[in-house]
Amino acid sequence: MIRRLVAGLIVLGLAVGIWAVWPRENSDPSPTTVPTAVETTTTTLATTTTARPTTSTTEDTNVVASSEEAEEILRTLWFGWFEGIYNQDENRIREVVGTQSALDNARAQFGVMDFEVAPTAEAITFEQSEILHSSDDCLVIWSQSDVTFLGPGNPREGVDVMRRAGDDWLLIRTWTHRDDLWEADCEVPLESF
Repeated sequence: MIRRLVAGLIVLGLAVGIWAVWPRENSDPSPTTVPTAVETTTTTLATTTTARPTTSTTEDTNVVASSEEAEEILRTLWFGWFEGIYNQDENRIREVVGTQSALDNARAQFGVMDFEVAPTAEAITFEQSEILHSSDDCLVIWSQSDVTFLGPGNPREGVDVMRRAGDDWLLIRTWTHRDDLWEADCEVPLESF
């Protein structure tokens, strides 16, 4: 009799435990209940274990995962931008921008922007940066930076939105504040001009 009572309590405990961890409709699974990414196939001759390919976006080669990588992309684009303005070279600017308005903004700086020396990529430094958005075709970075070829005391803080075109990133828009409305810029179509 005691054996049956103990067995019944064990079965009841297991049932309550399974019920407690069973996924419910409209509930978010916790990270501890996510199944492992291993698939086991059993045949009568042998057992084979094969790892499933992951679909994590962090393995996508187009997704920028580190601030250092984002800073280097932005440094390259800014260098092209400033070099184009310095030399008044629209073709150089077209290599790094993805919208007509970005090209027009650069053109408006021809002969206006005051350079102390010719721009170099090394003269573009970042004090702080944060990736606000990174996907395979859109990168948004907030940064505090300085470009010493424009003279001392010209630090900049702002948000830069970049879009992927083939293998290259293009600058499409800049914002002054981290909380500005940059989200829609990830949907702006790139222009060919």
